[in-house]
Amino acid sequence: MPTRSPLFRPALACVLALLMSALTFLASGAASAAPTAEFSFTPAAPTVHQPVTFRFSGTCDLDPCTVKWRWFQTGGSSLGTSMGQGEVLTYAFPTAGTYSVVARITNAGSTHGSATATHAVVVRDTFQDFDRQVAYDGWRGVVEPEASAGGYRFASATGSMASFVFTGTEVTYTARTGSNRGIAAVSLDGVPQPPVDLYSPTRGTRQVSVDALTDAVHRIRVAVSGAKNPASTGTAVTVDDFVVGTTRTDDRSRVGYNSWGVISNPKASAGTARNTAKAGAKTALTFYGTSVSWLMFKGPFQGLAAVFIDGRRADTVDGYAPRATWQSSATYDGLTVGTHTIRIQVLGRHSAASRGNRVTSDAFEVR
Repeated sequence: MPTRSPLFRPALACVLALLMSALTFLASGAASAAPTAEFSFTPAAPTVHQPVTFRFSGTCDLDPCTVKWRWFQTGGSSLGTSMGQGEVLTYAFPTAGTYSVVARITNAGSTHGSATATHAVVVRDTFQDFDRQVAYDGWRGVVEPEASAGGYRFASATGSMASFVFTGTEVTYTARTGSNRGIAAVSLDGVPQPPVDLYSPTRGTRQVSVDALTDAVHRIRVAVSGAKNPASTGTAVTVDDFVVGTTRTDDRSRVGYNSWGVISNPKASAGTARNTAKAGAKTALTFYGTSVSWLMFKGPFQGLAAVFIDGRRADTVDGYAPRATWQSSATYDGLTVGTHTIRIQVLGRHSAASRGNRVTSDAFEVR
């Protein structure tokens, strides 16, 4: 049996000592490291009683780690309200409002290292005419942090049109680009402008300006042409905002969609409403709840509208009233708990007492 050299024994001892030192260093480093906290949630804009799923995406430095959730509101308890614990949590908020949700991760070390992440969750029960959740014909809203004011609108049906009336000598149309975007047909006061290709392999922004105008009232229209770049997978056209001078008007403000125009009145919910007299024009909201109310304007020139809940006709609403009446409502309840869609469709007709076919949509309230 071979024998080791006397020099080998101290060398081996030295190596073992170094290994032990390294392990001790790594162990002490792990114990002194801190966990990290972050999370996401869906849906991004929940309604009252709608389940929201929270997913923790932080890191645990020393298992086992515990993730606990609480929410806080201004003027509420300094301790907040417990939501539960776990890396994935589903929670439904009881009332409308802005909730500061805090996820706290704590490790199993003797120092109990911890970290927190906080995000605001806005819970809605009322949707105004300008909210992106409210669709107008084929125009729908998209929440995107990179866009102006946090989102934009898009349409894919050929002929769908967005319009903006302004006063000035120049206007800039801003759109969101992407791999499934089409070619926008742009016109100014009825005069066609060069088409705008919104295709891009990655999401981004494109701006197109029309200048050298007379200092007067103008109207710019952006329509879905139905055409696309050969590399694109779709024909969708987007509207992010319009810029006149230093004033930005985003997709939610004074922008009309197809025949739906914007009207302002202090008696309207949030001060604005949208109306049209075109037969077949539609506005819709997808919501979570068991009841929904449609707020409308009634008056001498208002017409008839059909109301559909989840695709089935639920009502015919007569908008006639002898005098102007704001925030009149029609309520549809007794729905099963879950996601539903209410759609209002202009019939292009009116009752015998009325003198017009116009339908004015103000807001939706969800319960």
